Amino acid sequence: MIDPYQPTEAELLDRLCHTDHRVLVVGESGSGKTTLIRRLVTELTNRGRNSYCLNCDPGMPGFGVPGTLTLARLDGDDWSILASEPLCTLDAGRFRMPLVMAVNRLLARLPRTQQTPETQTPPLFLDSPGLVRGVGGAELLQALAATAHIDLCLVLAREGHPLPLHNELASLPARVITITSSPQAHPVPRTQRMLKRSQLWNEHLGKGHTVSLAPEPLTLLGTPPPLDNPRAWRGRQVALFHQGELQTLGEVQEASPTLIQVKAASRPVDVDQLLVRDAVYRDNRLHTAPKKPPAPDPTRPIAAGATEVKVELGALTNVTGEPQVAVRVGNTVATLVNGVTGDPLLQLRMLHQGRSLLFDIGDTGRMPLRAAHQISDVFISHAHADHIGGFLWLVRCRIGHYPPCRLFGPPGLHKHVSGMVSGILWDRVEDRAPKFIVHEWYEDHLKRWQVTAGETQAIPLETLTIRDGVVHQEAGFAVRATQLDHGVPVMAYAYEPRCQPKVRGDQLDGLEKAPGEKVVYATDFRDSPENVRKLSELARDAHTLFCEASFLLADRDQAERTQHLTTETCARIANLADVRQLVAFHFSHRYEKQQDRVYEELRKFTDRLVVPQKSTPLSG
Repeated sequence: MIDPYQPTEAELLDRLCHTDHRVLVVGESGSGKTTLIRRLVTELTNRGRNSYCLNCDPGMPGFGVPGTLTLARLDGDDWSILASEPLCTLDAGRFRMPLVMAVNRLLARLPRTQQTPETQTPPLFLDSPGLVRGVGGAELLQALAATAHIDLCLVLAREGHPLPLHNELASLPARVITITSSPQAHPVPRTQRMLKRSQLWNEHLGKGHTVSLAPEPLTLLGTPPPLDNPRAWRGRQVALFHQGELQTLGEVQEASPTLIQVKAASRPVDVDQLLVRDAVYRDNRLHTAPKKPPAPDPTRPIAAGATEVKVELGALTNVTGEPQVAVRVGNTVATLVNGVTGDPLLQLRMLHQGRSLLFDIGDTGRMPLRAAHQISDVFISHAHADHIGGFLWLVRCRIGHYPPCRLFGPPGLHKHVSGMVSGILWDRVEDRAPKFIVHEWYEDHLKRWQVTAGETQAIPLETLTIRDGVVHQEAGFAVRATQLDHGVPVMAYAYEPRCQPKVRGDQLDGLEKAPGEKVVYATDFRDSPENVRKLSELARDAHTLFCEASFLLADRDQAERTQHLTTETCARIANLADVRQLVAFHFSHRYEKQQDRVYEELRKFTDRLVVPQKSTPLSG
């Protein structure tokens, strides 16, 4: 029953002081549930009433270890842990039944009151997960309320927002009180949650103890991966049991059919059971292991991953004969025009708009004339010949009455562009001269020039101030950049679509906004901590990262000499950035007929790699 009256906090405390309530606190993440519970427990303690809290959120616990549920009592300013139950998952929605079973076991550990120890327990607060939508939220709410025999439910909702899970709350056999969230309460950004969670996990493990286990006598519980897939095991959070009693938590360092090696928080007496689900510590982050991508639907005209597209080579081209590589991302198709060993040139074609962006402009022998007329912006990494050599094709194709094409790149770009344009005789171009607006990167601003064919000098334009690396933005998308080191300044770019509507499958009557899917392009830079950090931040959570993997590890010396990446560093960046998929390219020509070796080595370091599959041309 939902009570229309909203009591003050003092009135609520008076009620809690005189009855041993079991209180379920419900609200979305960032609504202030944990803060409210702490205030209430503190005040009850001041009034001489001992009370307890059961954290039910394994993903972002108010106290305890991520991946567990914890029962605690407030002692002074700190929570004193009474008991914990491992889940080895951060996903309360996916593993609802194990979570509720863990709650039930912790309830049995709750101290009884002295007056009637057989039947009564002191006041208890359940800090529920921030899952308040869909089937998962509805089922979990009702299961927690029934398991814990809840008689009072406090629901935090933001002012002016509808009550979450209204029907389920109304059906509870408990009094439901609505509390308006504090204006100071706000959702913590995903990155900050992940950093905090990872810090808590590292603090729990400390220096750790190495434990070697033989798999054969062990009982593997939960959802363990196959033992012949060591990559799937590496970093998994595990709970070690002996005769049903939790010994310690740890993370898997190595796994095989003959050995499981764990870094444990403490040394166990003995181990006969191992609980493992989908919590994993990789790339210095505790997060949920990615699910395997669904198998591609062969009936769809556009593939989900990278597809080799057979094309007719231009008559004068000198590029290799290998296919182009194309990826469908949202409402765009990103194509490596010259494949993975030819000159870098990524065409980002906006479907249904008749418009393209280019990232680098190497050999353009495969580019049709109409493509040049649709190019509005070119984002150049640097001015080495294989990255800018196709620019003269663009100049020639844009003779006519076309708007200026925008060019973006590192400092000095306007001199390179002006030099190439001024090397041509323009005596007959009249008013059809190609025009370009050149933007040069200087960290917090862009210097600009207009370069017009036939004019002797570039004309300086107003400098633009930029924030957060955004070099271009308009209604539908933004392009963000960062500068890397290749012995010369090199730019990497992220294409970021603006928010787009998304209908939830489990809540069709609600409409929410979801960010578009990011595409990141980076090539020609050395393996350095600063380069890896910058690109990992730029590519964070991208749909697709196009990143060079120029050399095999066996040729590491050549990679260092030429300031390029090895396969290992390319894969490491994709893992650190948590991208959905990696398209590696710019392979050294020495591997032109050995691409399988490059892909095989990349697979050893990441499970995000997509290998181009031979297919029919992409449509759209």
